[in-house]
Amino acid sequence: MRFNLIVASLILVFTQVGKAGYAQKVTLQVKNMPVEQVLQLVKQQTGYVFVYNDESLKQLKIDVSVKHASIDEVMEACLAGLPFSYKRVERNILIRQDAEQLPAQAPARQPREITGQVTDMDGQPLVGATVAVKGTAISTVTDHSGRYRLAVPYPEAILVFSMVGHESLELNADQPTVNAQIKPSISHMDEVVVIGYGTQRRSLVTSAISKLPIDESNQRQVASPAQLLDGRIPGVTVSTGSGNLGSGERMSIRGISSLSASNEPLYVIDGIPITNQNSNLYDFGESMSSLATLSITDIESIEVLKDAASAAIYGSRGTNGVVVITTKSGKEGRSDIRLNVSTGITKFPYLNKIKTANSSLYIRDFNEGVANYNEQYGLKIGDPGYKLPIANPFGDLPDTDWMKVITQTGSFYNIDAAFSGGTQRNKNYFAANYTDQEGVIKTNRMQKANLRAKVSYQLAPWLEIGTNNSGNYVRNNQIPGASLGTTIIGRAIQQRPFDRPYKPNGDYYVGGTDELVFHNPLQVLNEENVYIQDLRYLGNFYTTIKLKDKWSWNQSFNADVTQTYDHTYYNERHPYGLGIGRLLDRNRLIRNYLYENVVNYDDKFGDLSVNAMAGHAFQKVTTRTTYIDARGFPSPSFVVASAAAETMASSGLGIYAMESYFGRATFSYLDRYILTGTLRTDGSSRFARENRWGWFPSISVGWNVSNEPFMAGSEADVKFRLSYGKTGNQDGLGSYVYQALMSGGYNYGGLSGIAVTTFGNRDLTWEKADQFDVGFDVALLNGKINMIFDLYQKNTADLIYSMPVHATTGVTSITTNIGSMRNRGGEFSLNTHFRFGQLQWLSQFNIATNRNKITALIGDNTPISIGGNRALQVGKEVGAYFLFVQEGIYQYDGEVPKAQYDIGIRAGDVKWRDVDNNGIINDNDRVLVGSANPDFFGGWNHTLRYKGLSLDVFFSYMYGNDVYAQWQVDVGRLGHRNAVLVEHAENRWTGPGSTNVYPRSLNGDINNTRNSDRFLEDGSFIRLRTLTLSYNFPQRALGRYHMKGLRVFCQGDNLFLLTRYPGWDPQVSNNLDPRFFNVDTFNVPQPRTFTVGLNLNF
Repeated sequence: MRFNLIVASLILVFTQVGKAGYAQKVTLQVKNMPVEQVLQLVKQQTGYVFVYNDESLKQLKIDVSVKHASIDEVMEACLAGLPFSYKRVERNILIRQDAEQLPAQAPARQPREITGQVTDMDGQPLVGATVAVKGTAISTVTDHSGRYRLAVPYPEAILVFSMVGHESLELNADQPTVNAQIKPSISHMDEVVVIGYGTQRRSLVTSAISKLPIDESNQRQVASPAQLLDGRIPGVTVSTGSGNLGSGERMSIRGISSLSASNEPLYVIDGIPITNQNSNLYDFGESMSSLATLSITDIESIEVLKDAASAAIYGSRGTNGVVVITTKSGKEGRSDIRLNVSTGITKFPYLNKIKTANSSLYIRDFNEGVANYNEQYGLKIGDPGYKLPIANPFGDLPDTDWMKVITQTGSFYNIDAAFSGGTQRNKNYFAANYTDQEGVIKTNRMQKANLRAKVSYQLAPWLEIGTNNSGNYVRNNQIPGASLGTTIIGRAIQQRPFDRPYKPNGDYYVGGTDELVFHNPLQVLNEENVYIQDLRYLGNFYTTIKLKDKWSWNQSFNADVTQTYDHTYYNERHPYGLGIGRLLDRNRLIRNYLYENVVNYDDKFGDLSVNAMAGHAFQKVTTRTTYIDARGFPSPSFVVASAAAETMASSGLGIYAMESYFGRATFSYLDRYILTGTLRTDGSSRFARENRWGWFPSISVGWNVSNEPFMAGSEADVKFRLSYGKTGNQDGLGSYVYQALMSGGYNYGGLSGIAVTTFGNRDLTWEKADQFDVGFDVALLNGKINMIFDLYQKNTADLIYSMPVHATTGVTSITTNIGSMRNRGGEFSLNTHFRFGQLQWLSQFNIATNRNKITALIGDNTPISIGGNRALQVGKEVGAYFLFVQEGIYQYDGEVPKAQYDIGIRAGDVKWRDVDNNGIINDNDRVLVGSANPDFFGGWNHTLRYKGLSLDVFFSYMYGNDVYAQWQVDVGRLGHRNAVLVEHAENRWTGPGSTNVYPRSLNGDINNTRNSDRFLEDGSFIRLRTLTLSYNFPQRALGRYHMKGLRVFCQGDNLFLLTRYPGWDPQVSNNLDPRFFNVDTFNVPQPRTFTVGLNLNF
């Protein structure tokens, strides 16, 4: 009932908005003014175009006095007493002299009405195609059935038919009915791409920019727009922390560029550079995406600026690439009402892939491990330290399927509605969206609501104003992530198979006791209330002043304001509730304001076209936080800090500002030779005054070979590109990183005190990246085959790094610039479009490779350990693993070196590589092996269309990436209390020659589960990302219902995964930092999703 009410309400709202958008009123007060000037004033207020071909009308002068009048009332007042009549034809008004006043020869030159229909090559009507009279401002657009009406001023006029994605067609207007059939334009050279502070035809682009138009065919049930790019754009990888709702994502564009600063790209939404910070204020085991607040259905296209020539216009934030998101707008000459409804379910994929031992195998393995321990140390019953065997306390009762205990089949539904329309003077777009989704783990749920209003209005031919506002709200009921002590999967799958979550009386079995080994996962889920609320406002207000069709000046104020509330409550029955209840109450307000002035110049001097832009920007980001830790509540009903027995609180304030000056100039000679240069300088408050300003130039050239005379008549388009640029990086740094900081809480003798906690560094400056790119764009067979190929090298210097210092200084590290790294790679994409009668086949394939290498660091070239299984070393890549290497299993005690034998190593234990040959295995024996980074990666999409039926099949793939399966350390520990893998238990070492892979079972093992290549797995995969079957109903069946379109569809996401990785998903990680990426600690995999829905257009 609630769902139906939402649908009905949205339809009513947008229908009324649509009607109001075209109820235009006119106010005029003129005396003795030529009719032509009066009509121009009416045009400015209404957007109507007047069509007439009578010189006598131009000479007449009239008086008009109307107030808030309709267009018909205005026309009656203008033509009162004159021998003329009028007729409205769509957005045109045709004025003709009355027949009795015409000379004999006049009718031939009178304006007249032309009608017709515009269709595609299959005869399907094209909605929104533009029909214009060549050489005039007279035009209209086709309706929901592809039909049009147009006032034509003279019979020899030429009609031009055009539509985005189609070739233009010119026909003579010598008949009352003119029908047109236009071909699709399939050459990528014709598309328009968004660049920094503007747009540009692909044929004039001299840098590496990839574009993904967003439509129903490539939308998925995901929370963040970044996830839509997975496998779609060459050179771009997207991974999520887990399959939990709203989980954080990592996007890498052309590799890793930093050690301690951010490696995430800059996101720009409708010209607003937004903040992108972890939405989790309390570390709940994984990061949460701040982009999850955004509505995907409002997105029109996503452009990725990959090289320095395209990203340098964003200066100090462009090293990691720029993702430019453009939302939908109203279109001139048409009105649309859109309603999309979808629903579906999500499931935990390959739930039984990780097989743990049943009770009988588990008990056999455990008792064998106990026996081996007792035998090794000569212990017998009654001796101190003697370990006892176990038995199943529940006898023959069935084992507990712990994964089924915590998982569920999630459900979801989405509804979004939008109204858009426009005239020559104003355009508007209003939209609303609501999503309610359950995760695959119990209690995980996310609700999201979005509102958007986008309006522009031309007050005068030289002045336009506009605003673009969106309000976004998300509530995410979280579950503990993989890095938290109460991690749900880890606390379920590791339990002994015979254990139970509930006692016979309904109480919980409590973890950490003889009754239950680990925290009870159901107790964790049921006795906590954890959620994040994100309220985000994105706003843009602008004015554009145009001068003589060559100059324009745009002033804009942009705001990105996010209020995050992180609520974590553990009641007294929760393992972390301390028996008294605990509340972690955290708030963060981020206000990101940007003021910009941009001047554009566009002119042509003979065969030379010039486009130039210059601008100034000032940005200020203020972050305010409050943290409350309250403990001791009288009852779970009193979940406010004021009711707690003990309360601790803190707060924080950070302010960061940046001022920028930037410019770009593009010169094009005959659209054949193109030269583009950009320059930006940024001054950041994060650095000391003497290092505050950075300069970021770029230059690029292009050669459209296909425009050369020797290519005339060819069916090929060929363009060569070459670029160089310099970008910077400062994201991820604190607001006051160059200054020494002090903190409170260092009390002494009952008095409050403060102390220096961070050393400043006035020499700290930007990371700087120089990037070279060479590329080719090729279109063959009149655009049926399109290819883009790029080679690049990016050298990053002055890497920002938290360098360790002696602890005697009072701190352990200092942020400084050290070292350098290099990324080198190539990208290739192939798009095809073939037609076989009424069958269309479209294909998009992309592949990319990137090689990262550290070229300089501090000190010598020995590995610098940065974590349990990672290190940095010159000559190696960021993401390499620092591990012990297994060389087999000791088969006899005599093989074991004495130093190891003395600490308990025996036959059946793992034999580790002794790098320094001293007989002792310690950290000096770890080596850099493998890498989290793939050798190559990409995606392949196929679309088959037959009449209204469409099938889309999209695969993503990755090869050569290693995953550290940390979870195997826990369930591969034979002879211990936790669950064990069937494969390890059944194939364990039991005597000489039994295996050289799996160690013996030993209770109290200290050797066999080191951080090692034992648990380093091949994460290569091919994933059936989406499979979509849809049907678009024909226009002839919809016209009677006044519908422009109806599409029904069903979609499966993550249906198939081909991989040698033994875990559930090789594309999740407990840490999104590229230094520690690709570690799986029982992360929730990406869910398998089934969706059905419909798309309606009125």
